[in-house]
Amino acid sequence: MTSSIISSINMKELQDNAPPTGAFLSGSYIRSFAYKTIKDRLPIIVTGVIDRMSRNKESIIQKYGPNSSDELKQVIGDLSQLRSELMTNKPLNLLNLTNSEKDRDAAIWNKYIKNIEDTSGAPPTWYNAVWLFSECYMYRRISQIFTVTHTLSAYDPFENQKHESFATFHRVIDLVAKYIINIANETNNSSDKCQENLINLLKLNLWGNRCDLSLSGGSIDAHEGINPIEQLKMFDKYILIDDSVTVWNLLNKQSVETKNQDVIIDIVLDNAGYELFTDMCLAVFLMTKNLAQKIRFYVKSIPWFISDTMKKDFIWLIDNMKNSSAIYVRELGEKCWNYIENGQWTIEVESFWTEPYDFSEMKHNSPELYAKLSEAKLIIFKGDLNYRKLLGDINWMYETNLATALRGFKPTNIVTLRTIKADLIVGLSCEKATELFKKQENWMTTGQYGLINSVIN
Repeated sequence: MTSSIISSINMKELQDNAPPTGAFLSGSYIRSFAYKTIKDRLPIIVTGVIDRMSRNKESIIQKYGPNSSDELKQVIGDLSQLRSELMTNKPLNLLNLTNSEKDRDAAIWNKYIKNIEDTSGAPPTWYNAVWLFSECYMYRRISQIFTVTHTLSAYDPFENQKHESFATFHRVIDLVAKYIINIANETNNSSDKCQENLINLLKLNLWGNRCDLSLSGGSIDAHEGINPIEQLKMFDKYILIDDSVTVWNLLNKQSVETKNQDVIIDIVLDNAGYELFTDMCLAVFLMTKNLAQKIRFYVKSIPWFISDTMKKDFIWLIDNMKNSSAIYVRELGEKCWNYIENGQWTIEVESFWTEPYDFSEMKHNSPELYAKLSEAKLIIFKGDLNYRKLLGDINWMYETNLATALRGFKPTNIVTLRTIKADLIVGLSCEKATELFKKQENWMTTGQYGLINSVIN
């Protein structure tokens, strides 16, 4: 951080240490990834939106009409103001209350901010608020900057990046699609073979979570030509917690015991693009092997964390697959679309996922969603943000079990698939954590390691 920025921040809020055990993660701890995120990564993300809009000004005006010209300037100005507030640690402003459907949760955000102020005696700032809240608030502010306009209210500032992240993996996608179609059509449906394929797909799905554009600030890292199925065993040493067999046992038992009942599996999605493709691959396998009869995909209602999946991203991906020149990708796309058309797959849009709460607050603040999730036999939570919301962004002791860290959130059986990109984790022995720190001090924030961790009755 430059000296000019340091001088503009209330230094009383900053502590030159890591977050204590049991504390909320916060940018106020200089030796934390939260601090690095708020100081460096978040301003870069906002700057990227400003730069792309400035660079693509003519094409935006052409698409959204001449009246968008003035509003484009307004948006760029508001984004610049947001970046300034972020870099100088200003208090988090209340959202504007508008009539837009996309802003119907603004009052919820404002109440949350006021509750923090009432509790602490001072308004929350970027650095002293819980990291989870600060980071989510930034994306909520970006969303409102667009929704208050007339011409650009539907504009997704991250859409092109999401599309590009899929295009860069086209060769890998061809290979995986062939694998999925082959096992979907396989006549050997023995228990051992199904278990092997499910575990492979859970791991493929886990490593698909590496494609997180919010971690890289929006840059795309392609891995062309690598067959991820053949690489899976090489990555097993990086899976720190692996409950994939436990997940298989649950689903296999359920398919045997409930032959006349529909098994519902819920997938709370993370990134669009290649990761979403791997989510669909897993879902196709679950359907074709009768491990599930209905799958509900939960998406974000607004642009979120650069690459998070919205309904339009889900539809775009299937359309892209259906129109592919690669035969297996096209066949897989048709299969996915058929599941959507016959109602076996549904795309669920719930505002809770972009509200300020962590998941322990769902039962109280969104009881309908909690009850809906309770209908499922299994919820698959994808990615780092969902993991942080499960744990409440608390710096738990590493050996804490996941059930304890959920703090009462247990609508049904849960598994979380996460490549580790934030400095919190549970279910890990202190000895293993110490070993990892000796090897690589920043192992918790690189995305190199992953986990498949479950709470299953």
